[in-house]
Amino acid sequence: MVNSLMCNRLILIVILLLSILAASSSAGQVNTFIYHRFDEQRYPSTNISSAVFTEQLEYLRTNKIEVLSLPRVAELLATGQALPDQAAALCVDDSYRSFYDVAMPLLREYDYPVTLFVNTDAVGTAGYLTWDELKELQAEGVEIGNHTASHTYLVEAEPGETSSQWRERIRQDILKAQDAFERHLGNRPTLFAYTFGEYSQQVVELIKELGFTAAFAQQSGVIHEDHDRYILPRFPMGGPFATLQGFVSKLKMKPLLVLQQEPFESVLVTNPPELSIKLVGESLRPERFNCFVQGDNRCWVEANQERGAGWYKILAEKPLTGRRNKYTLTLQTREGDWLWYSHPWVKADNPVPGSD
Repeated sequence: MVNSLMCNRLILIVILLLSILAASSSAGQVNTFIYHRFDEQRYPSTNISSAVFTEQLEYLRTNKIEVLSLPRVAELLATGQALPDQAAALCVDDSYRSFYDVAMPLLREYDYPVTLFVNTDAVGTAGYLTWDELKELQAEGVEIGNHTASHTYLVEAEPGETSSQWRERIRQDILKAQDAFERHLGNRPTLFAYTFGEYSQQVVELIKELGFTAAFAQQSGVIHEDHDRYILPRFPMGGPFATLQGFVSKLKMKPLLVLQQEPFESVLVTNPPELSIKLVGESLRPERFNCFVQGDNRCWVEANQERGAGWYKILAEKPLTGRRNKYTLTLQTREGDWLWYSHPWVKADNPVPGSD
């Protein structure tokens, strides 16, 4: 009898330990990188040299890191399937000629998938790809995504424009692009990239309504299995970030698992904005977080007692500057891994008014 009780207790202890280990094990993740221009030194903030891009691709191959296509990432998220323990994804915004001339030969050599987000009004104009070139790229496996027709600011109304008028204008701009893709390439993209990385709750709802399976912004961060697939993050690879060291550092980042964020909005209502997030797992001491904000400013984290366990509040010391800013949190685990989360903020010149 005593031996039976001891055995049962031992089994319970083992089950408990296994459950703790399972809960603490890292979830699947995809570190996604966004590029714009290649070997275009005239545009340093969005450019990467072909030499550095080659080094990045070689690092992926040498270290046997799986490179997923964005449609595959969207499919896994939409169907609730597990992401790989570690994977990367590559995408390019705006369909500049240098993608075709410089980046694509390298991607062919390394046989890596890539998604190209295209703003259709620019197709065939100076410095951009033509429809024939896009059709050629699509035929060899490049995924083409919607980046609107006009590359407009999505979160802003025009002077005197009501909420419903703004919504219809943005809706028609996106559908204009979809119609152009169908007319020239024979299909309607299922992936969307927000222009300038700017989104709002209203824009996200519109993207869902139009039937896209996923949408990508430009806040840095790591895609994980519980991620909202309509505000997926991407690490920028342009300007000072476009290095091999920066690429490897971002590739090694793991996701800080945020279950909820309030506000969802990125458009500023008050400045500095207060952000509340709910994290997965054990409660953490706020001082363990590193908090970053752009400009001559700083931010900090504190427990949000009003919301309960697992909730934290982030606030900057001074108003945010520039049109686009963000709160970035990093946290080093006891195992030495770095976790990353970023929330974008947009100071719109003419925010969309409330419902009318």
